[in-house]
Parts: sequence; C-alpha cells; structure tokens
Amino acid sequence: MKKWLVFPILIILVGCITPGLRKDIALKIYISGLLYENTQESIEAIKKFQEALRIGGQDPYLYIKIANIYLKKNQYSKSREYFKKAIQLDPKLPEGYFGIGLSYLMEKSYKSAAFYFEEGLKLDPEKNAFRLIISDIYVNLKDYKSAEKHYKILVDSYPENYFFHYNLGKVYDLQNKNKEAEKEYLKSIDSLPTFWQGYLSLGILYQKIGDIENAKKYYEKSLEINPVDKTVYSLLVIIYFSERKEEKVKELLLKAIEKGLKEKEFYDLLGSIFMDEKNYPIAENYFLESIKIDDSSYTRFKLGVLYDRMGLWEKMEENMKRAIELDSNNALALNYLGYSYLLKDKNINQAFDMIKKACKIEPNNGAFLDSLGWAYYKLGNYKKARKYLEKAIKLEEDPEIYEHMGYVYYQLKEYDKSIFYFAKAYEKTNKKEIKDMIEIIKDLIKNVNSQRDSK
Repeated sequence: MKKWLVFPILIILVGCITPGLRKDIALKIYISGLLYENTQESIEAIKKFQEALRIGGQDPYLYIKIANIYLKKNQYSKSREYFKKAIQLDPKLPEGYFGIGLSYLMEKSYKSAAFYFEEGLKLDPEKNAFRLIISDIYVNLKDYKSAEKHYKILVDSYPENYFFHYNLGKVYDLQNKNKEAEKEYLKSIDSLPTFWQGYLSLGILYQKIGDIENAKKYYEKSLEINPVDKTVYSLLVIIYFSERKEEKVKELLLKAIEKGLKEKEFYDLLGSIFMDEKNYPIAENYFLESIKIDDSSYTRFKLGVLYDRMGLWEKMEENMKRAIELDSNNALALNYLGYSYLLKDKNINQAFDMIKKACKIEPNNGAFLDSLGWAYYKLGNYKKARKYLEKAIKLEEDPEIYEHMGYVYYQLKEYDKSIFYFAKAYEKTNKKEIKDMIEIIKDLIKNVNSQRDSK
C-alpha cells in the first residue's frame, strides 16, 4: 500500500468549504474552529465545529471536518461515526465514503476499505488518487481482476504515465497473462527509458516463459541504469550458472562487489568458484570477508573444506567445529568432520556420534550412510557396516563406497564379494592400494582352493 498517498488526500478532505452555515454566530464559531484545526489543540476545533452544528443546524461538511480530525488522530471508529453522519445527510457526498475507506485502510481492513472507495468512485470517478489506492488494495487482496479494471481506467486516463503501465503489467503478470504483461512493461520503459524496474520485470517475465536470451538482455539493461541492484545480479548468476558460464558468474560478482554491494552470498559464491579453480588463497580471502559480514555455519563449513584441500588439517577441524557450534544441525559439517576423524583413526566414538546425527537429519543421503558404514567398520561391527553400505550403494554410485564394501567383505571372509567390489572401485580410481588388495585376495582364494584340493 502506498501510504504516501493517504496524507495528501486527508489534507484535501480537511480543506472542504462549508457552504451551509447561515447564521453569523455559527460562522464565527466555525472560523474559530478552523484556527485550531491543524494545531496540537485540534480537540478544540472539534468542540467549535460541534457547537457550530448545534447553532447553525446539521451540515454534512462540518461532520466531514470533525471526522477528518479524528482520522488524523488515529481514532478510526470515531472518525467513521462522523463520516457516516455526513453521508446520512448527503448520500451523494463522495468525501464521506472516501473518508470511511481511509479509516478502514489505516486499520488494514482492506475489504471494507475497498467497498467504501468503490462507493466514493461511483459518485466521483475522477478521484484517481483513490483509484490508485483501491488498485493496490485489490492487489493486496489478490483480487487481480478488480485491480486490472481500475488500472485500465488509470492507463486510459494517463496514457503517458509509465508507473500506471508498469502496475497494470504487474497485475497481468500475477495472472500469468504474459503477452499483456509484456506489452504494458514495454510501454512503461517507452514512456520512461531510465525506468530500471521495468527492464527488471521484463527480464523476470522472459525468464519465467523460458526466453532466456531476452531475459539476459533486459537484466543487463537494468544493470546499466542501476548497477547496484542485488536482485539483478542474483538472477543473472542463476542463468549463467545454468549455462555453465562460471567465468561470467565470476565477472558479475566481482562487478557487484566493485559497485559496493557487500553481500555475504556474493563472497561465499566467489570463494566457492575460486576454490573449484584451486586458487585457494583468493578463495580463502572471500570466505573470510563473508565471515566478517556474518559468521555463519555455511561459510565456516566451506572454509573448512578449503583448508582440508590446502592440507591444513587443524584449520579444517577448527572451522568444522565452529560450523557445528553455530548450527548443531549442520549435517554436512557433522559428516565431514566425523569422516575426517575416521580417516585419521582419531576420536572414533565422537566421529560415530556425529555421523549418526547427520544420518538422522538426512536419512537418505548416500554419502552420510557410507560414512556411518565406515564408522561401524572402524568399530569392528562388520555386519552393521555392511547394512549401511548396502543402503548407500542403492543411493549413490561412488567408488569409495565400493572400496569400503570390499574391505567389509574382506573382514567377513567373503572373498568373492570382496574382490567384486574392489574391482568396481578400481575401475573408477586406479588406486594402487585397491589393486594391492585385489592381489592379496586372489592369493587368499588360491590358498583356500589349494588347501581344499589337497584334502
């Protein structure tokens, strides 16, 4: 709702002339009331106007005067009482209906406000300020058909007004009337070529209907006019990521930061991009800048992963612990730190508890189930290990899970299954230690077979 429209309208209502006073004494009292009307002693104005009513007789405009004072004092029900008295005396007085509508609007009783504005507009269709308000009310109520009706009248009345075209376009957009929305948005930027919101809305519309090239075109135009709008950068980043144009994403985000947009998510995203490029010092810098804005669990997790890749194990551990401290349900950090402990044969029981919690948070995460299976393996519970690794294999095809299963079956002395899973892992990784295990198991199978033959 455009609150800035309300107060000018109140001033218009307050300024109504009182034509019906006949007696001099009533006129004098009325004039003295005017002197108090717009001061801190407005209650004195009410008293004077009421006295003028008693002496000079019933006058609808005096009731409007009193009602407007109560309206400005936020006494809405009292205000309506006097507006209603005014329209009882003169049912064709639009100011009475508009005043009641404003009182309901201020109370956020939008349906009642719309009803009285409609009644006022029937009597005075030229009050376009109220028509604009009622249009916004209908949008708020999601009554887009009624909003459309009033915006069409506004557009017809002011065909060069970019704002009315834009708002009508928005109403069409909300109804998925894409062609009509496109037409009005284009009219809005034709009327005001520097209207960046019009270009942005066109971009969003084209992206919605799958016209990505036009979406990019209008987003870029919006950025030319307003290069500090976070929303446009974010929308363009989504498009360029979907097109696998990471260099374009990086270029956009660097431009956003250069323009002064110190957005945490931009730093996080740049950190991730540079980390993927193995440009670790620059990635570290962006993650640390993000933490300065907000020390979040997500960023600490990403920084922990970065330090792990840099071979800085203690820094990885420190940041993963901080990630869990900031969000005890960060399943990624719980699993990552837990599995890291398993790899170093460190804090095995603590690692088990962390991984088990991660699996409880995300029970269908194959990577987490693999970690839990490996935790059971480290604890010597090979049957439980097999159970969770089997679940993991159903969810993810990962050579590490195959390798883990190979070790589990090796400990269970099911050598045929063990060699099967090691072979699947070796196909993907060519790891020497897996090849060595395959050779060890082959020798074991030969020994078992030769012992059987000797008998």
